[in-house]
Amino acid sequence: MINRNLLAAGALVVLVNGAILANVARNRAGNPDAVVRLSEREAQTYLPPDEQAELMLILRLRWQTALGPAGEDSWFTRERLEALGFPGLPAEGDTGYPGRFVELKRKAYVVLEVAGPEWERWEAVQRARTDSVVAASRVAPVAEPEGHQHGDPIPPRPDGMGSRLMAVDIGRDPLALRAQYPERGRYLILPATYGFDFTPATRDTAGTVTAPPKVTGRIGDLLPGTLVVPEPLRDSLMALGAGRPDSTTHYEFTVKVGSRWDAWVE
Repeated sequence: MINRNLLAAGALVVLVNGAILANVARNRAGNPDAVVRLSEREAQTYLPPDEQAELMLILRLRWQTALGPAGEDSWFTRERLEALGFPGLPAEGDTGYPGRFVELKRKAYVVLEVAGPEWERWEAVQRARTDSVVAASRVAPVAEPEGHQHGDPIPPRPDGMGSRLMAVDIGRDPLALRAQYPERGRYLILPATYGFDFTPATRDTAGTVTAPPKVTGRIGDLLPGTLVVPEPLRDSLMALGAGRPDSTTHYEFTVKVGSRWDAWVE
């Protein structure tokens, strides 16, 4: 009986592994949907625990949400959520909706622009905001407790920092998105989770609403959340310092997306 159970378990493992390999092969067959070149700025690297038998290097893509067309914090508005068919949104102007709520379990496809106009605009806005805060602190410095010394409260960010991968759109049909964003070396289209944030109305001391409530869409996690770096690229990146918390070494890698919208690293 034990031998039969072992055989059945072994057969199940073989079947599962075979199905995984078949899906990988189908995804990578033919021309990829996208091929983009990224750097350490777009990747968080880490190593599994030491007790894991096989040495692995894992990447998690880092990205930011592009600004709205008028410079607002996000293009992912209530109207976008409604177009996606998100259920249960609070009513427009609802001042009684309880608190701030985030739901990130629904799935769609997000468009990620690599080092393009939206990243340049985001960088310019962030730098202007930082410069404004620094300038204001120098004109009217904030009083600190005696004995406390400090420099600029928000030092300018050094060049070459921060991800250049910007989320610029979201939809339920990846083929329609690809038709809208045809540059396969500039735009990644990947499955992701999404939901919404609710910011309650702001009231003054008399209880009068001074700012209406706001619903904003939020992108959660890219799917899959992590990418395993294959040999020999793994060894090359680790030799450069990838995976070490204190690593500041520059490196690059290629991400490809297949016909089933699964990404891999080369």
